[in-house]
Amino acid sequence: MRPNVPKVTVLMTLHNKGPYVEEAVRSVLASTFTDLELLVVDDASTDGGLEVVKRISDPRIRILESPVNTGRPAAANRGYDAATGAYIAVLDADDRIHPERIAKQVAFLDAHPDVGVCGSWLRFFGGRDLVHRLPDEDEEARALSVFGVPVSYGACMFRRSVLEAHGLRCPVEWRTPGMDYLFMLAVGRHTRYANLPEVLTDYRIGMQNMRHGRDPRRDLFLVTVEMFRLLDIAASEAEAWSHLHLHEPPHPQLGWAGLWAVHRWKGKLLRTTTHLFPGPSFARQLDQRWDRLFHILVKEDAWASLLHIALSGNWRERFGYWLSVTRRRWMGGAVSDQGPTP
Repeated sequence: MRPNVPKVTVLMTLHNKGPYVEEAVRSVLASTFTDLELLVVDDASTDGGLEVVKRISDPRIRILESPVNTGRPAAANRGYDAATGAYIAVLDADDRIHPERIAKQVAFLDAHPDVGVCGSWLRFFGGRDLVHRLPDEDEEARALSVFGVPVSYGACMFRRSVLEAHGLRCPVEWRTPGMDYLFMLAVGRHTRYANLPEVLTDYRIGMQNMRHGRDPRRDLFLVTVEMFRLLDIAASEAEAWSHLHLHEPPHPQLGWAGLWAVHRWKGKLLRTTTHLFPGPSFARQLDQRWDRLFHILVKEDAWASLLHIALSGNWRERFGYWLSVTRRRWMGGAVSDQGPTP
């Protein structure tokens, strides 16, 4: 065993992110929490990024090199195998960590032994600038997991004992975007989630992201099918496509038949997941996403949005708004984003 084992291992996988990796590394080294090691797992970079890291002189940096590119999941697994800290924090090689993130996540996990992974909010920068908020509590984060990440992988800290006790590793066969989401789902089967309600990581948007230049709808479908498998939710291919309409907009044109299919899937999903999400948060999440479809449809398809009102049974709350928006559309007027008052 290595002497002076740190409390935290910060895991950073690196493959051809040379222009950004020094900023990422130095953000870790500037942390207010100093009882850490930075484990950089290089996956056969060819852009000089590994040499950039080697030029940074700090005894807390440890490097694992690979002669061949094995893919991000396998590289991450090598890091989990080699990590020595009681906690493992993750940071992508093109992102930035805030100085107080490690200290705050350590303090939270120390105080909450029932929580196995703690994340935070993120600030997107580069291609766009906005704050991505995630639920604080386990029940709400778990309810979100059917539609997106309950805890952001690149902003989280794991309890290493949970990963080791259950043999949890990233799916090495998964080479499309979504590996981090699937890993977080697997972790959530054995422990509780939490997110600190503040921005502690900056997430860089740009061409270096794995999702850049891909078909996002197809990737989302593939990861949705795998999500259903991991959570033991029975769903046909058609139902998986229906599920995508409950994700973030923009949505393709639904029409009557598509909306009927989404409504049927919504009912089936709620019945199927009762044992997975026994609290009220999942039903509330599902209702919010279904309601959001109305606000999208009413500006695009008068008859499908009218069917939405009928299926939802809320004529009193919605019909006046539907009539107003539809009249303006048919008369060629602008449609406001302001929806009806709940």
